[in-house]
Order: sequence, then C-alpha cells, then structure tokens
Amino acid sequence: MTPTPPSELSLIISTLDEGTELHETVLSVIAGSVTPAQTIIVDDGGTDHSCTIFEQPDWRAKNVVVQHIRRSGVAAARNAGAALATTPYLVFLDAHCRLQRDCLATLQKSLRAAPDAVHAPAIGDVVDDTLGCGARLINPELRVQWLPARERQDPTALPIAPGGCLAMSRATFSKLGGFGQFRELGLEDVDFSLRAWRAGVDVLALPSAQLAHQFRSFPPYRLRSVSRAYNLARVALIHFDGCRREDCLRSIIGTPRAAEVLVEAFASDWEDQRIQLTATSVRPIDAFFDQFGDWA
Repeated sequence: MTPTPPSELSLIISTLDEGTELHETVLSVIAGSVTPAQTIIVDDGGTDHSCTIFEQPDWRAKNVVVQHIRRSGVAAARNAGAALATTPYLVFLDAHCRLQRDCLATLQKSLRAAPDAVHAPAIGDVVDDTLGCGARLINPELRVQWLPARERQDPTALPIAPGGCLAMSRATFSKLGGFGQFRELGLEDVDFSLRAWRAGVDVLALPSAQLAHQFRSFPPYRLRSVSRAYNLARVALIHFDGCRREDCLRSIIGTPRAAEVLVEAFASDWEDQRIQLTATSVRPIDAFFDQFGDWA
C-alpha cells in the first residue's frame, strides 16, 4: 500500500470489544487520500484484545497510538483521546465505520475554511447507500431523525451532529469543554451539539464527506438499562426549562429503575454545569428550537 501524506488531523476512535470491525475501520482510514497525522485508538476497558494488533511496530510507524482506559463510556474515551492530540484539528469516529477515500481530505479542507464550527459528514449504513447528514430532535426522549444528505449543501447549519463522526478544531473542542459527563453510551452528541449552539458555534453539514456506519440494534458489549435514561435527565436538567424539561423527565417514568435514575441525576453536578453554560451562552436554547423545529 502506497503511503499517503500525513495531515493536520488527529483521528480519535473510541472502541470497546469491536473485534474485526475496529481493524476494518482503521484500514479504511489509512487507505484514504489524506491520512491522519495521528490515529488515537482509545480502548474503553475492552476485553477482546482487538486493540493488540495496533500496538505493534508497523502500526506505530503509521502514527497509530493505543490508549487503554478503565471503562468510562464513549464521552470520556473521546475526551481521553483528545487530550493526546497534538494537531490543530480533531475527528471523532466510531470504531465500526468505513470511510470513503476522500472523506478525511474533504473534512480537512472544510475545517481549514471554517475552523470555528463543528463539521458533520454524510453517514450511511454499510448495507444501504442512503445517506443522512445531521439530525434533528423529534420527541421528549431526545430521539433523533436523520436529515437526508441529498437536501444538504456544503455547508449548511444543522441542529445535531451525530456522534458516529464529527470534526472540529482543537480550539473549538476546548471552547466547548469537550464531551460532557455521560454514562456509557447515548446523548453525548445531543448535549455537545446543544453546547455548540449556545456558545455560538455552528454545526455544519458536509455531505461531500462520506462514510458508512455499522448500525446495529445492540452493541457488542453489555449496557446497563439505566444509562440512557440518566443521560436524558442530565441533558434536560442542564439545557431545558419549563414544559420542555418536564416532558423529558416525565418520559423517564416507567423505564427501569426510573426513581433511582432521577434521584441520581438530580444529585449530580447539573446545576454547576447549567450555571457555567448560562454564563457563557450567546444564543438561547429556545432559539435553537425556533430555527430547527420543536417536537411539540
């Protein structure tokens, strides 16, 4: 394989027991027209040894680094990877993706043109050629609906940058405070996009940068049943007021261990987070829903 020139990108892949998916993801990365200056693989407490191959000298020669952490969830794993990055731009990628050849080159070009924004590529399923680019919130459970890539242009504003792949400058990542303190998996991308909106940082569609994602009903590791509900409560408490917050919290009732989840969420540091965000916000959350639509 002919080596391609390095870039100003640090690619951060959080992984947990992804098996061969991780290897296929990295192969698609290094086959690109632009390769990352660093590929940082954060092993979030995995036990399947799928990261071991990337600790060999031939992968280190390709600027691949493996960082092992205690299982902490995708948000914490991405923050750990970002802390190791030394380049101007960061790309966060799931460990079960296939990048098109020019995906990173297109992202890098867009980042250079708009370094103060978050950039969201077009993502399709590995078994389907339909592409989505960005997403919008559709109900109080904070479920999302993908936005058709064919209706997007480079670049247009988006409400949500899905977590499968998103890119930004290191300065923007630092300005937004990284990913929030969320459990395991779920809604860290919604929180991050809401933080961006409130900070005056646009989320931009980049449908010309494309990749395939392995969508699946269940991940290859065990999730606690209460994690997403806790994350939902945390987003609602930090970002929302009035009926919108009440709708989100009410949607948790009836889910497993709902009372425990709500007690833990209210006992967390959400008030401190809310105060800090309010002090630095330049756009109100109501304006987000005015621009992108509400679920009500």
